Amino acid sequence: MSLTAKRRTTGKTLARSRRNGGKSRGPVTPGGKAHSAKANLRHGFYAQTNGALTALGEDPAQYARLMNSVQTNLVEGLEIELKELIGDTLWRMKRGARMQNGLAAKRVRSGLEMEQLAVAPRFTHIHDTYERLCDIGKMLSRPDSTPLPGEIQGMMNAFGATPPDDVRKLFPLLRSYGEAAAKAPGPTNDNGDSGTNPSTAAGQEREAASQRLDAALDEVMLPYRRTLDSLMEECETVRSPENIAALMAPRDENSLLMQRYEDSNLRQLWRLTNILAKVQNGALT
Repeated sequence: MSLTAKRRTTGKTLARSRRNGGKSRGPVTPGGKAHSAKANLRHGFYAQTNGALTALGEDPAQYARLMNSVQTNLVEGLEIELKELIGDTLWRMKRGARMQNGLAAKRVRSGLEMEQLAVAPRFTHIHDTYERLCDIGKMLSRPDSTPLPGEIQGMMNAFGATPPDDVRKLFPLLRSYGEAAAKAPGPTNDNGDSGTNPSTAAGQEREAASQRLDAALDEVMLPYRRTLDSLMEECETVRSPENIAALMAPRDENSLLMQRYEDSNLRQLWRLTNILAKVQNGALT
């Protein structure tokens, strides 16, 4: 494969070039000779002329220093070059380790984000519903247990436009309790607090409504509490060392390429160190 662009020629152009070439005696100026030397550049892997090295982006001065070092003292020059190659290989191995660590960190971040996105909406929904149910329980456990104006309706509105079916079943009991509490406000005790007076018919109705609501509330809250505990354990599992290690495991094409890259560098290091040992042990002498 040529490293220089080829010009397209027609039959007439080729014939004309051949006629003119027969009259030519070749380049005579240094610039023309240098240009002519580059004209037939093919691959350049073993090229040694300054023109070819320059065309390949290589430094002719470095090539000259290498040749001078090897020609002056083959063993010493070869040791220097082998040590430099070993250093380059070790650096590439360190670079490969950094790339592997970077890919592993990306896999962990991406995996955690995906798993947390799967858990977070369910956790948020269950947690918010459970908190609203706890508010009802707190209202029932207040010393006076008398709902404030609009408190019952506000609690029902807090569950949103489409509350869960099990929560919706509490709404009639909430309204019934609010109506009973409005009919039988508790008397004021010695401490200035209001309390329920169960001796009156209205007080008995209020107490019965409170007990029905409290029993239904416990029945509804229990599954939410269990689900919430399960989701909390799932959230903790996402961040566990075992799960992070599983997410870190290489399984994409880039990771496989990096493994081949590391294996190639390791084989190169093994070959270079073996050659250097042989040279130092006098294999060339």
